[in-house]
Amino acid sequence: MSRIDVVSTSGGKDSTAAYLECLERTGGDFLAVFADTGNEHPAVYEYLAELPRRTGGPEIRTVRADFSGRIEKRRAWLQSDAAERRGWKPEQIARALDALHPSGTPFLDACLWKGLFPSRKRQFCTEFLKRAPILTEVQEPLILAGHEVWSWQGVRADESLNRSKYAESAPSPELEGLTDYRPLLTWTVQDVVAMHHRHGIPLNPLYSQGFGRVGCFPCINANKAELRLIAREHTWAIDKIREWEVLVRKASKGQLATFFHQSHTSATTPQQIDGVARWSMTRRGGKTFDLMAHMPSPTCVLAGGLCE
Repeated sequence: MSRIDVVSTSGGKDSTAAYLECLERTGGDFLAVFADTGNEHPAVYEYLAELPRRTGGPEIRTVRADFSGRIEKRRAWLQSDAAERRGWKPEQIARALDALHPSGTPFLDACLWKGLFPSRKRQFCTEFLKRAPILTEVQEPLILAGHEVWSWQGVRADESLNRSKYAESAPSPELEGLTDYRPLLTWTVQDVVAMHHRHGIPLNPLYSQGFGRVGCFPCINANKAELRLIAREHTWAIDKIREWEVLVRKASKGQLATFFHQSHTSATTPQQIDGVARWSMTRRGGKTFDLMAHMPSPTCVLAGGLCE
């Protein structure tokens, strides 16, 4: 049984370092895959498209989760007696049915199916939008074909307490024949940047704009400073979320769905995206406008200005 290495890439610094590490070890004999949520910054797509050309590494395969079947089942449930037994009123059902149509954007379709947005406590986005499509479209077929698959993940122990408890390699609980491998587990951020420099690869430009994470744009875990940058310099993302909130609220029973959970801003009621954008422009406490909100963005959010 042959081993195949599959590197999950997102365009972020750690997954890019994992791609480069695998390139050094295997000479390019590996697979790279990107799970496109449909909620990404254009710079991510450009960065991933350029990475193989800059390094001579393998092309990066893109996978996208498909929720059309789940949405159809949700529609069927709403049209059955079960919805009324759960307290759905006819006008709520009609409104939800009007919204429940696949958009082709995985992130939005997952939220339409669920009738809510992910949150820190219900972070279904990672499971359904990233892990599941990579598993079902790439890793599982390889295992069924008789291969042993090692799933390379750009995880570092110093990122969080939970990640510090991970093993460098371990059999995956998701599928027999799959090994979760975290080659960067003991690396520092300086190690990650050094790997980029060794290959002449710049960090994703979003870091130099002031963003601390690269992935969903915005991410449900975006901090206040990142939200301020988005509200000030990437208004198209605010417009996008505003449209998504309208659709997901229609698909939900109580019409209370918001992209950011109210706890994000310490509000007592759900805050729609425009309210969150206004909050991002305030000082700590959320009541006083911050005059620094319109100052130029930082050049780098990584320690020591490592973006350069």
